[in-house]
Amino acid sequence: MIMSKCPCCSKKGLAVETITVICHARERKWPIKDERYFICENPDCGVIYFSREGGQILRKEDIRTTVTFKEKTSPRPLCYCKQVTEEDVIKAINNGAKTLDEVMEVTHIGGGGFCKFTNPYGRCCSRNYMPFIERELKKAGEKLS
Repeated sequence: MIMSKCPCCSKKGLAVETITVICHARERKWPIKDERYFICENPDCGVIYFSREGGQILRKEDIRTTVTFKEKTSPRPLCYCKQVTEEDVIKAINNGAKTLDEVMEVTHIGGGGFCKFTNPYGRCCSRNYMPFIERELKKAGEKLS
């Protein structure tokens, strides 16, 4: 896995494809250069994408998409293809969904297939939504005990 340090916070960034950056960047940041890009995973850093060569930094205000881990307020997306938020999952659980499969059935989360273009990571959202759903189901179960 290719990584590079964010020029603002020095945390390691995860490589993303240029097409993913293009899909999320505001037009004022075009043209996106043909460089290797990374996403800064530090929730407290204002940088979303940066290029290894340091030629381009895209901050939160340069991106059209709400990036879940950078947001402190609702709505926070979980599945970008199906536009399912954390709030949608919590509502499904509050309305009686008791298992992962039931939450998935009610919310239609996952399986969109356009992750490279819709998710700011350019990858499937399941690595984020599965643990979130499991935590929320556990919390709901503890409330009932």
